[in-house]
Amino acid sequence: MAKVTEIPAKKQFGNPKKSKEVRKLRVAAYCRVSTDYEEQASSYQTQIQHYEEIIEKNPDWTLAGIFADDGISATSTKGREQFNQMIQACTDGKIDMVITKSISRFARNTVDCLNYIRMLKGMNIPVYFEKESINTMDSRGEVLLTIMASLAQQESESLSQNVKLGIKYRFQQGKVMVNANCFLGYDKDEDGHLVINTEQAETVKRIFREYLEGASCQQIARGLARDGILTARGKTRWHDSAIRRILENEKYMGDALLQKTYTVDFLKKKRAKNNGDVPQYYVEDDHEAIIPKELFMKVQEEMARRGSQVDCKGRKRGFSSKNCFTGLICCVECGEQFRRIHWNNRGCKSVVWRCITRLEKNGDCGARTIYEENLKAAFISALNKLISDKDSYIPILQNNIASVLMTMNPESAENIQARIDELQQVIIDKASRQEDYDDDAQEVLRLREQKEKATLNDSSRNETLDRIHELQEFITTQPSEITEFDENLVKHLLAKVTVFESKLVFEFRSGVEVDVEN
Repeated sequence: MAKVTEIPAKKQFGNPKKSKEVRKLRVAAYCRVSTDYEEQASSYQTQIQHYEEIIEKNPDWTLAGIFADDGISATSTKGREQFNQMIQACTDGKIDMVITKSISRFARNTVDCLNYIRMLKGMNIPVYFEKESINTMDSRGEVLLTIMASLAQQESESLSQNVKLGIKYRFQQGKVMVNANCFLGYDKDEDGHLVINTEQAETVKRIFREYLEGASCQQIARGLARDGILTARGKTRWHDSAIRRILENEKYMGDALLQKTYTVDFLKKKRAKNNGDVPQYYVEDDHEAIIPKELFMKVQEEMARRGSQVDCKGRKRGFSSKNCFTGLICCVECGEQFRRIHWNNRGCKSVVWRCITRLEKNGDCGARTIYEENLKAAFISALNKLISDKDSYIPILQNNIASVLMTMNPESAENIQARIDELQQVIIDKASRQEDYDDDAQEVLRLREQKEKATLNDSSRNETLDRIHELQEFITTQPSEITEFDENLVKHLLAKVTVFESKLVFEFRSGVEVDVEN
């Protein structure tokens, strides 16, 4: 029988295309420090020095680079620049082996960890984990690796849950957490409390003021950019979406809604808007306000009004602030709006208002054309009618006031808030005793929605009353007839203009209508 002698295989590490050209094993090290609270022995600089010494002392190894990410989370490899550079170097055949301290330093995401290990293994590049003494080229390496990577991911998930509980507890205590570096109008003092930044606060006041004066978010943004005013991040470019977020932010009236968003996936760091999925906490009078609450609520009411505007046929339409009459002029024949156009009629240039149906549907509507100068003159005539015949119109206004008062909500926002405060204390007590408080949290959310509706309804009624009182004061205190057109009076007083064949009907926001022959 023939004699057979086994010749053991010689382990070859590294890229097969390059292994014959390199006598020494090209070893790279990967280091990572995720926070500033790591122990000194595991610090960023210490790890780099550690691997330089290990690789230089081994006669069979040569240093292929130290790849180190500082202060980057390991739950995802996305954003870890040095890690990705190391993987690319392995793919390019520049590295034969990777050494790192532990699996948790390499990745806390099991899927990412195994995918990269298998990819490197396919290129004959082992990864050695010092702490766990795992070499991915060993037969038992992947089994141990899978187990250890799963444990590392569980550790990360546990840490995430602990952080969430800590944040939740602070929210329950009413502790507001805001990044003041990205928050226009406020800084933080030594104790972490919000304090007004005087210069930025003027910008916030300007935004609220201009919005109530009729400017759109886009116009406000353009004005701020034109004047060289900087954003909270020190940028010169403003976006209308940023203006809207400022107008909607309750912190400018001194309150704070906590947990507006929450983390959906701790691995991907994905956050989502909190639509009642987790508890929220509303803190009143937490810090000094830049905008008075009454003014803030007026802005919310104005935003709601603009967002709910409809055309003459009841269809929702967008808000335009280009002209004070835009969206207010309606056709009595077809119900469409009138559009402002520049008209050149036989060499005579003028600004007129024409029915959209007549403009876009080949004259299907026979509504007449209104010259803008005539429209302005008619509005002045309507105001002068109110002034000259005040004895007839004041009783109408008083009846309108009585009608508004009859619609008052029996349960005020203050009473609802008192119930919320009681429930919040119950939740805090139950949380301290580790008792379930989900039902109480749901009730708080329901009451908060009810309070918001009550507040908006109260604000709407107050707005209507203000308009009635405003017109009442206007017609009683006006010393003489008006001779000049003022677009601010249109914005504050007028709700609608209906175009008839021989007259214009001006409907004021106080509920009064005035006909003007035109």
